[in-house]
Amino acid sequence: MDTVRTRILAAVSVAGLLVAAAPAVAAEPEQGEIVITARKRAESQIEVPDAVTVFTAQTIENAGINDVTDFANLTPNMFFTPTFRPAEMQMTIRGIPTAQGGEAPVAVVIDGVQVSHPTFVNQELLDIEQIEVLRGPQGSLYGRNAIGGALNITTRRPTNELEGMVRASYASGNDIRVGGAISGPLVKDKLLFRLAASMRDYEGQLRDQTARDGDRKADYDENYLVKAGLIFTPTDRLEINLRGNYLHQRAGAPTLEMVSNANFDDYGASLLNRNVLTYDKREIYDLSFKADYDFGAAMLTWITGYSRSDAHLFGDADFSPAPIVLQDLDLTVKAFTQELRLSSQGEGWLRWLVGLYYQKRDTDNFLLIPFDDGTGQSNGSFAIQSFDAGTSKSIAAFGSVSADVSDDLELTLGMRYDRDKRRSVDTAIGAASEAGDTFEALQPKLQLKYKIDDDLNVFASYGRGFRSGGFNAFFAAGADRQFSKETSDSFEIGMKGDFLDRRLTFSASAFHIKFDNQQFFFITVSPPSQNVVNIGKVDISGLEVELAARPTSQLTINAGFGLSDATIKRFSDAAPALYKDNRAPQSPAYTASLSMDYVIPLADDFDVRFNGSFVRRGSIMWDAANTLRTPAKNLINARLFVERSGFSIGAYVDNLTNARYPTQALANSFGDGVHSRIPSPRRQFGVQGSYKF
Repeated sequence: MDTVRTRILAAVSVAGLLVAAAPAVAAEPEQGEIVITARKRAESQIEVPDAVTVFTAQTIENAGINDVTDFANLTPNMFFTPTFRPAEMQMTIRGIPTAQGGEAPVAVVIDGVQVSHPTFVNQELLDIEQIEVLRGPQGSLYGRNAIGGALNITTRRPTNELEGMVRASYASGNDIRVGGAISGPLVKDKLLFRLAASMRDYEGQLRDQTARDGDRKADYDENYLVKAGLIFTPTDRLEINLRGNYLHQRAGAPTLEMVSNANFDDYGASLLNRNVLTYDKREIYDLSFKADYDFGAAMLTWITGYSRSDAHLFGDADFSPAPIVLQDLDLTVKAFTQELRLSSQGEGWLRWLVGLYYQKRDTDNFLLIPFDDGTGQSNGSFAIQSFDAGTSKSIAAFGSVSADVSDDLELTLGMRYDRDKRRSVDTAIGAASEAGDTFEALQPKLQLKYKIDDDLNVFASYGRGFRSGGFNAFFAAGADRQFSKETSDSFEIGMKGDFLDRRLTFSASAFHIKFDNQQFFFITVSPPSQNVVNIGKVDISGLEVELAARPTSQLTINAGFGLSDATIKRFSDAAPALYKDNRAPQSPAYTASLSMDYVIPLADDFDVRFNGSFVRRGSIMWDAANTLRTPAKNLINARLFVERSGFSIGAYVDNLTNARYPTQALANSFGDGVHSRIPSPRRQFGVQGSYKF
């Protein structure tokens, strides 16, 4: 055994020197073991036989993580960026992307409640306790849309002692942020509260050549967010958790540029040139109820959630200074969810979980493309009028059992059945436009974990993932009305280990995915249409490595690397050889990051903290034909702060080298050789101060 550990430690040391990537995810030395709940029970991170990246509250604060894009940049094989509007995210994990307007490739769970629609994902990460990113299919627990993984986000719990924080910052683009939180008991030990709020007033940095709206730039953002929580513990066995949040936002969108092949990678000057500065307004309401009853040997959990989003976008649709056409979009999403589960407790040789799930969701997606009257308003005539009303009713049953076959070998079996009944109709047309179908799948998962010793595990797994199909709007002329469900079969081997008295943590995994019916979004100009189609078969092979070194109590260095080779094997039954062996679109070839956090103690309890990260994202193909490509890009962030007794003040820079790239691109969306792209944010310098009490 000593020989085995010596060899593995030698391999880890060599890998640490070779790896050129790193998520800032490790626990601080004083925190010791990281406990996660992504598998719906509390477990040590190293004991979970999945690839998991964890961001603790301290890591989130030190690295200045404000939204999902920030932590995605620090996670292997993960790519999250905003697209044509704040509520839309381009999400790719292990080569599995999002089709615009479609479902996310990951299940997003906030305080135990599964998020019902991607429009709820892109919000400020305010008052967060921990973020857990599981990579690989998690359908056996979370069901449809967990085809690529799961995000488990836990907000800070209400406390039994009075505590709070305030924070303010100012940055380039006249970017003002203010936030705070307060928590304490209403009735000691029985009824606890937490209240958090934030606001942002950002004039933006991307200038439109023609359109103007006072001092606002094309990418301005004005929002405020309020979050509230109550925990009621009437008995030692029962805990009731109530949560709610409200978001109001008005932002510039889309910051879309028309580009040719020649200037696709040219960011020397803004190519935004519209006669109307487009805006997007949205409001989000989110309420949840969670009750846990402890029977001793088992825990019963009941979760109820309601969420609603109302969004309205208006502005230029031809993206030129000429007054030709406008866009007027209303998107309303309402969802009600229920989950009931019973799980074993304790550390016995057999651990199990069973549950039921229900969701009802209504989505109204109303799109008008009116002709411009010359003043930036509709003249009463329309190129497109679409009033798509969609419904989804989902039911699921799931279960999981983990058994200690021996002292060192654990076997986990999971299974979930999902049934998603969907319907779409254009309300202005009626029955002639109606479409409907039921998408269903069994999602098994098999995992084996072998404990080499208390600090070193190896594992192997198989899992099936599933994402529901759906319907293009009735007006869409470039594709069929219905697109198919996606399925994936994923095979993975990996290892996790703590070395040198937990001063060195290392994990690695290799995977292969058989991915069927990838959903892919594109736009046609003639006739004008927005479409989702399926790419028949894609093979994805990859690997991931993560390393965290804590040589002293003051220094943490993290490294990690993700490789994802996604290749089209069959485009469609009608054209099986088309694009064969091309790279699948919207997936970086690799991701890499390197980060460090270093604290320098000074006199009188003063500390100086430096946090820096380097992120490299491999090249991306934006179309199945592989004609539109973004080369590899580097991002550098740095923060330098002085800290003392709850006070913190300092300066930071995001995107130090002002790297520019598209966060989304659509090939030939304005005709052959004329593409659309959404430019990335510019470099931003800022100062920030905070106080905790």
